[in-house]
Amino acid sequence: MAAAPVLLLDQIDSTNAEARRRAEAGETGPLWIAARRQTAGRGRRGRAWEGNTGNLFSTLLTTTRKPPAEAAQVTFIAALAVADLLDRYAPPSVVTIKWPNDVMLAGVKASGILVESGAHS
Repeated sequence: MAAAPVLLLDQIDSTNAEARRRAEAGETGPLWIAARRQTAGRGRRGRAWEGNTGNLFSTLLTTTRKPPAEAAQVTFIAALAVADLLDRYAPPSVVTIKWPNDVMLAGVKASGILVESGAHS
């Protein structure tokens, strides 16, 4: 995949919600949507998710031709990739993955991966 452009916003309700709005309007990506502050983040199963100002809030809007079951594996692959990156900078044994989608640093959540899909055309 070619490098995706980045849309950086000061504040937004949810980068995931913005990606969904753009997808429903016809955007296919790839496009990174990032914000310095998020006011209505959410996690798996629609749970509210809050993060402090200064955290990284981002969503990659992209499309795939993979079947849904195969596309769902992106969650695990993304968590492994984030953990691998953090492991390069953290002391040994500090980085762990809380199945299926959270990356932990010394037992504290550092990253959550949320993969969503829309209707297939």
